[in-house]
Amino acid sequence: MNKPSKKWKCMRRAVLERVQRSAIEPLETLFTVHVAVCVYYIIGHFRFQFFDHSDVFTVIEAVQLLSVAAAGVLVPILTGAVLTLHFASRRLQKLTDE
Repeated sequence: MNKPSKKWKCMRRAVLERVQRSAIEPLETLFTVHVAVCVYYIIGHFRFQFFDHSDVFTVIEAVQLLSVAAAGVLVPILTGAVLTLHFASRRLQKLTDE
């Protein structure tokens, strides 16, 4: 079997680098969003778990509770997205380095 030509190798590398720039790099902000949501959820969870609350439930506390609950729902969704992005990025990097 013939080895790939130099032109083919250059074309393959260019395509893989373009995929990296157009598909992976714009989604890298998901890492920051994931960390922010996880930190917000942990802080909110500890706040509602350990701090004493008054007898009156205010609107601000209700909004905080709902936002912490929404963050709790987003954590597993974003975790799956971040893991998929990480493994795809590693795979593309391996293919580019060949």
